[in-house]
Amino acid sequence: MLEEVKLQRQLLLKTERKVRALMSSVKYAAKAKLLRSVVGVGPVTSTLFLLEVGDIKRFKNFDCLNNLIGFYPGSNSSGEKDIDTGISSRKHKQLRSMLIEAAWIAIKKDPAMLEAYEQLTKRMKGNEAIIRIARKLLRRMRAVLISGVEYQKGVVK
Repeated sequence: MLEEVKLQRQLLLKTERKVRALMSSVKYAAKAKLLRSVVGVGPVTSTLFLLEVGDIKRFKNFDCLNNLIGFYPGSNSSGEKDIDTGISSRKHKQLRSMLIEAAWIAIKKDPAMLEAYEQLTKRMKGNEAIIRIARKLLRRMRAVLISGVEYQKGVVK
């Protein structure tokens, strides 16, 4: 069993090296740098985002990207009943959870995000507000990738 654990660690290390090499390649290096300029987005989040989403321009608008991640409202409707279920259960599980974690970091380090979070918590629970902040973070990530301009901390958009 110990030999198998050692082998698994070696395979993991080899895979991590390949991912790092891929992210430092010409194709991804500039985009990864742009994403990491957004407060709360680190190397792991930017890597996962770029590798899973691919070319951001393939989404014609923000709503299409938002649907992939799963930050849109879900509902169950039958006949005359229409039940709001909160955010959709259809999602990209890893990306959505990474963006929520990044949103928690963003509200600690970015005054504009903190202000938005505080405004939202006046009318809803903190966990619901952080979903809205994560959505705002996703919008900013998309904007820096499309414009090619690094994010400016504290700018309210």
